[in-house]
Amino acid sequence: MSIIRMNKKGVTLIELVVVFVIIAIGAVLLVPNIGGWLPSYRLRSATRDIASTMRTAQMKAVSNNMEYRVFFPDASSYVLQRNSGGFITEGVPQTIPPGISVDLSNLPGNNAQFNPNSTCSIGSVTLTNTKGTQKRIALTPATGRVRIN
Repeated sequence: MSIIRMNKKGVTLIELVVVFVIIAIGAVLLVPNIGGWLPSYRLRSATRDIASTMRTAQMKAVSNNMEYRVFFPDASSYVLQRNSGGFITEGVPQTIPPGISVDLSNLPGNNAQFNPNSTCSIGSVTLTNTKGTQKRIALTPATGRVRIN
Protein backbone atom coordinates (compact mmCIF):
# COMPACT_ATOMS: atom_id res chain seq x y z
CA MET A 1 0.00 0.00 0.00
CA SER A 2 1.47 3.39 -0.97
CA ILE A 3 1.10 6.48 1.08
CA ILE A 4 0.40 9.70 -0.81
CA ARG A 5 1.98 12.73 0.76
CA MET A 6 0.34 16.07 0.12
CA ASN A 7 2.47 19.19 -0.21
CA LYS A 8 0.94 21.71 2.16
CA LYS A 9 3.47 24.45 1.54
CA GLY A 10 2.23 27.60 -0.14
CA VAL A 11 0.18 30.71 0.38
CA THR A 12 -3.56 30.91 0.36
CA LEU A 13 -5.52 33.56 -1.43
CA ILE A 14 -6.72 35.00 1.88
CA GLU A 15 -3.14 35.42 3.10
CA LEU A 16 -2.22 37.27 -0.11
CA VAL A 17 -5.21 39.59 0.22
CA VAL A 18 -4.30 40.38 3.85
CA VAL A 19 -0.70 41.28 2.86
CA PHE A 20 -1.90 43.52 0.01
CA VAL A 21 -4.35 45.30 2.35
CA ILE A 22 -1.54 45.97 4.86
CA ILE A 23 0.69 47.37 2.08
CA ALA A 24 -2.16 49.55 0.79
CA ILE A 25 -2.84 50.98 4.25
CA GLY A 26 0.87 51.78 4.66
CA ALA A 27 0.95 53.52 1.28
CA VAL A 28 -2.13 55.61 2.10
CA LEU A 29 -0.53 56.80 5.32
CA LEU A 30 2.82 57.58 3.65
CA VAL A 31 1.68 59.52 0.56
CA PRO A 32 0.51 62.72 2.33
CA ASN A 33 3.90 63.04 4.04
CA ILE A 34 5.77 63.04 0.72
CA GLY A 35 4.29 66.42 -0.19
CA GLY A 36 5.58 67.85 3.08
CA TRP A 37 9.24 67.01 2.59
CA LEU A 38 9.43 67.64 -1.18
CA PRO A 39 10.22 71.42 -0.91
CA SER A 40 13.04 70.72 1.55
CA TYR A 41 14.42 67.98 -0.67
CA ARG A 42 14.38 70.27 -3.72
CA LEU A 43 16.16 73.03 -1.77
CA ARG A 44 18.91 70.69 -0.54
CA SER A 45 19.31 69.17 -3.99
CA ALA A 46 19.52 72.52 -5.80
CA THR A 47 21.99 73.88 -3.24
CA ARG A 48 24.24 70.83 -3.55
CA ASP A 49 24.10 70.93 -7.37
CA ILE A 50 25.08 74.61 -7.59
CA ALA A 51 27.84 74.23 -4.98
CA SER A 52 29.15 71.16 -6.81
CA THR A 53 29.28 73.06 -10.10
CA MET A 54 31.16 75.88 -8.35
CA ARG A 55 33.66 73.41 -6.88
CA THR A 56 34.12 71.88 -10.33
CA ALA A 57 34.82 75.36 -11.73
CA GLN A 58 37.40 75.94 -8.98
CA MET A 59 39.20 72.65 -9.67
CA LYS A 60 39.19 73.17 -13.43
CA ALA A 61 40.53 76.71 -13.06
CA VAL A 62 43.53 75.46 -11.11
CA SER A 63 44.19 72.32 -13.17
CA ASN A 64 43.71 73.96 -16.61
CA ASN A 65 45.34 77.27 -15.59
CA MET A 66 42.48 79.41 -16.89
CA GLU A 67 39.53 81.29 -15.44
CA TYR A 68 36.26 79.46 -14.98
CA ARG A 69 32.93 80.78 -13.80
CA VAL A 70 29.45 79.67 -12.93
CA PHE A 71 27.16 82.11 -14.71
CA PHE A 72 23.49 82.68 -13.87
CA PRO A 73 21.84 84.17 -17.01
CA ASP A 74 18.66 84.43 -14.95
CA ALA A 75 17.34 83.17 -11.61
CA SER A 76 16.14 79.89 -13.12
CA SER A 77 19.35 78.45 -14.61
CA TYR A 78 23.14 78.41 -14.41
CA VAL A 79 26.01 77.22 -16.57
CA LEU A 80 29.73 76.43 -16.27
CA GLN A 81 31.95 78.56 -18.54
CA ARG A 82 35.70 78.85 -19.24
CA ASN A 83 37.63 81.91 -20.38
CA SER A 84 39.36 81.28 -23.71
CA GLY A 85 39.57 84.86 -24.96
CA GLY A 86 35.92 85.14 -23.97
CA PHE A 87 33.72 82.91 -21.87
CA ILE A 88 32.70 79.66 -23.58
CA THR A 89 30.00 77.41 -22.17
CA GLU A 90 31.00 73.93 -21.06
CA GLY A 91 28.15 71.45 -20.94
CA VAL A 92 24.48 72.30 -20.93
CA PRO A 93 22.73 74.93 -18.81
CA GLN A 94 21.29 73.50 -15.59
CA THR A 95 17.83 74.53 -14.43
CA ILE A 96 16.76 75.36 -10.90
CA PRO A 97 13.99 73.02 -9.66
CA PRO A 98 10.44 74.39 -9.52
CA GLY A 99 9.52 76.00 -6.21
CA ILE A 100 13.08 77.27 -5.58
CA SER A 101 13.82 80.98 -5.89
CA VAL A 102 17.38 82.24 -6.27
CA ASP A 103 18.61 85.59 -4.94
CA LEU A 104 21.63 86.79 -6.93
CA SER A 105 21.78 90.28 -5.42
CA ASN A 106 25.01 89.42 -3.52
CA LEU A 107 26.71 87.94 -6.59
CA PRO A 108 28.29 90.71 -8.71
CA GLY A 109 27.72 90.20 -12.42
CA ASN A 110 25.53 87.16 -11.70
CA ASN A 111 28.61 84.91 -11.78
CA ALA A 112 31.03 83.20 -9.45
CA GLN A 113 34.47 83.43 -11.03
CA PHE A 114 37.34 81.11 -10.11
CA ASN A 115 40.96 81.92 -10.94
CA PRO A 116 43.99 79.70 -11.64
CA ASN A 117 45.66 80.82 -8.37
CA SER A 118 42.78 79.23 -6.39
CA THR A 119 41.07 82.53 -5.56
CA CYS A 120 37.55 83.51 -6.56
CA SER A 121 35.21 86.46 -6.77
CA ILE A 122 33.33 87.59 -3.70
CA GLY A 123 29.66 86.90 -3.28
CA SER A 124 26.92 84.54 -2.26
CA VAL A 125 23.81 82.91 -3.69
CA THR A 126 20.71 82.47 -1.53
CA LEU A 127 18.12 79.82 -2.39
CA THR A 128 14.64 79.79 -0.85
CA ASN A 129 11.92 77.14 -1.09
CA THR A 130 8.14 77.60 -0.96
CA LYS A 131 8.13 77.10 2.82
CA GLY A 132 10.55 80.03 3.28
CA THR A 133 13.53 77.86 4.25
CA GLN A 134 16.82 79.29 2.98
CA LYS A 135 20.24 77.92 2.08
CA ARG A 136 23.19 80.15 1.25
CA ILE A 137 26.24 79.35 -0.85
CA ALA A 138 29.07 81.68 0.16
CA LEU A 139 32.40 82.22 -1.60
CA THR A 140 35.63 83.02 0.26
CA PRO A 141 37.73 85.11 -2.17
CA ALA A 142 41.17 84.54 -0.62
CA THR A 143 40.95 80.74 -0.73
CA GLY A 144 38.24 80.11 -3.32
CA ARG A 145 36.29 78.09 -0.78
CA VAL A 146 32.65 77.28 -1.59
CA ARG A 147 30.65 76.92 1.61
CA ILE A 148 26.99 76.02 2.18
CA ASN A 149 25.31 77.73 5.16
